[in-house]
Amino acid sequence: MSKNGLYRSYIKRILDVVLSMVALVFLSPLLLITAVLVRVKLGSPVVFKQPRPGKDEKVFFLLKFRSMTNEIGGDGRLLPDAQRLTKFGKFLRASSLDELLELINIIKGDMSIVGPRPLSIFYLPHYPSNLRKRHDVRPGLTGLAQVNGRNNLPWDDRFAMDIEYMDKISFWLDVKIILATILKVLKHSDIVVRGANQVKDYGTYCVLKQEKAGGEKTGGMKYSEIGSYFWLDGSEKKGNQEFISWLPVMADDCFTFSGRNAINIAIRDILNNHKIDIVYAPSYCCISMLQEFIDRGLKIEFYNVGYESGRFTYQTPQCGAHSVVLTMSYFGLDTSGVRSFIKEVQKAGAIVIEDITHSLLRKDVVSEGSDYVVASLRKWFPIPTGGWIGKKFGQLSEKPEMDSNHAVEEKIAAMHEKYSYLTGKIKSKENFLLTQATFENELIHADRLLKIDDTSLGIVKGIDINGVINQRRNNTEILIDGLADLGTLISVPHMDLSVDVPLFLPLIMEMEKRDSLRNYLIDKGIYCPVHWPEIMGAPVGVRENELSLVCDQRYSEGDMLAIVNAIHTWSKAQN
Repeated sequence: MSKNGLYRSYIKRILDVVLSMVALVFLSPLLLITAVLVRVKLGSPVVFKQPRPGKDEKVFFLLKFRSMTNEIGGDGRLLPDAQRLTKFGKFLRASSLDELLELINIIKGDMSIVGPRPLSIFYLPHYPSNLRKRHDVRPGLTGLAQVNGRNNLPWDDRFAMDIEYMDKISFWLDVKIILATILKVLKHSDIVVRGANQVKDYGTYCVLKQEKAGGEKTGGMKYSEIGSYFWLDGSEKKGNQEFISWLPVMADDCFTFSGRNAINIAIRDILNNHKIDIVYAPSYCCISMLQEFIDRGLKIEFYNVGYESGRFTYQTPQCGAHSVVLTMSYFGLDTSGVRSFIKEVQKAGAIVIEDITHSLLRKDVVSEGSDYVVASLRKWFPIPTGGWIGKKFGQLSEKPEMDSNHAVEEKIAAMHEKYSYLTGKIKSKENFLLTQATFENELIHADRLLKIDDTSLGIVKGIDINGVINQRRNNTEILIDGLADLGTLISVPHMDLSVDVPLFLPLIMEMEKRDSLRNYLIDKGIYCPVHWPEIMGAPVGVRENELSLVCDQRYSEGDMLAIVNAIHTWSKAQN
């Protein structure tokens, strides 16, 4: 083993622990004084805990002294960071005193003194495969990017430095970074408040970078692009019926601001009546589904979801009476696997939350053994936001009651603006993309008890659901027939379109070819999502091989044929 290899594998960790313990003892008087001042000037809690991705993307809680207030605006969301940061908070950040508690994270093994900075867990879906390498080591209190511009650096430059550090880890490089960090702190340089300048959240940055250029209307395409955010054209029908026949019949139910908020209502109800020791979640899911469990500090373990012979498979966890099992079927296709899985975990005494988002419009959507069902309605329809929760037995202990109409005004305007772009009335996408992406990022700060807004609820009540179902099935059939000759490149899951209603049509293929095809389609203005690239310490599995083709009711036969033709053109270049 080389000197650098020995340092990376063993010596670095020993030095992290020893130096952090010495620093913690030496700085303890300063930490105590800081804690008292934070309590007096900013209130309680003194310590700010935030989930961050660590080594192998496993989530840990980063410890900091709080530097902002918890002021909430009239829309029920936290005010922007710049408005909640006080003069004292600015001092804490400028002096890096707020970061000192991360020494505890280092001693615990969550972090290292030097390494890539741990960023928001909600950036995880946006990392391309080459940047996931930054999670191969423990994140750092400081890093190469922090001593070369910190938040002033463009995202691409910051991540390039993270990867450069990963490739060059050595004792002397760490010493140089630590010394440069001390100098930066003494000079109070490169301190930037997120949201106070042109630095955008990474998720917003990625959306703008990927979709800003747009596409070109080709073949039978109705518009110049396919996919991405829904739009509103002003002709949407609104209804007012109290009973929506296509939603599952439950003992109690309610609409929520988002699917994430629906999970929040479920876990609130569960914790009011049960002691929960552990949550079991599918290895194939998104970070937003886990947010409510993470925020409550609940232990999460993953059970493996695989893909064999055209069907998704579920590995039954060792659950019991004090556990919650979160589960879902995938893409609105063949629910037999998840139903067998739910029966098994129900026999073990676990409480089951079934996310029916993907299978929402199937004829038999709810599994027999589910205790709660949740869904994100905005994945299916052109609505600003909206989720739904149902409880199979008994009443929900709490329901959202806060008005949210003012919280979606900009989102609605952006949805109308997208339609103006698609119809040639405006030329630039940047404004509505920025608004939409920012709204998605800020959902994580929204009050959990916001109701669905009136515009979204009216649209949901007025939807021609049979028209939606038929269009999705027809579009899926066109895609399947058109791609049938590419069986050596792609696999399409088993489905029965007399029962199934696809949210997307998933293609299963080799990761390199998947990424190549996705990038090719983006260049053609066809935006196909990948579900879900976050690993979070779970088995890698399906996430490396899946690409979701758009098949929703916005699009015509010509749009589907444009997708088919683009994929065929790409496939010819693979030979």
